Amino acid sequence: MLDTLWAQIQLITVPEWIGIVSGIVGVYLGIKEKLASWPLFILCYGSYVYLSYLYQLKAFMLMNAVFVVLSFYGWFKWSRPQQVAEPEMAIRHISKPRLAICLGVLTASTLLLGTLLQHLGEAKVPFLDAFATSMGFIAQWMLSRKYIETWFCWIISDLIYIRLLGQEGSLTSVFLFSVFVFLALKGLHDWKQSIHSTKPAT
Repeated sequence: MLDTLWAQIQLITVPEWIGIVSGIVGVYLGIKEKLASWPLFILCYGSYVYLSYLYQLKAFMLMNAVFVVLSFYGWFKWSRPQQVAEPEMAIRHISKPRLAICLGVLTASTLLLGTLLQHLGEAKVPFLDAFATSMGFIAQWMLSRKYIETWFCWIISDLIYIRLLGQEGSLTSVFLFSVFVFLALKGLHDWKQSIHSTKPAT
């Protein structure tokens, strides 16, 4: 297995390395609430848009293009001066009404994206793939709003991709998404501590 992993690592191209490194560093900086995480996300997803174009993976290219747009939105939200930013733009839980909307969007996106993937034939399990990707869309939006539930969404999405990529024998991708799961667990832990530390004393 280690020999296979090393062989696959040697086949990773420069654009793929850019996407991998910028993605890992971007998530880590996102945990730390650093603005620099967003341009790194854009670089990461932009790399995969380019790779998708090269490999003629239309659906995957579209998905990463959406992530680029969501990253620009997050960059805008996090970069607003404090005096004009929303007063609740601190780490917090999502409200029940917004969570209900997210569940509705997740359902609709899964059905639409799953149908597209099925039509294009770019996924062996189109609706599970679509669910994981749609969960990622919501997670990215939640991250832009600093909702702690973003990390639950990332964990679910990444675990599904570990299974799907593992079935394809892509050990490097399994390793990468395992790193993302670890970072999401760290993000959940750190943001929980941040919420507890900012609660008013009773």
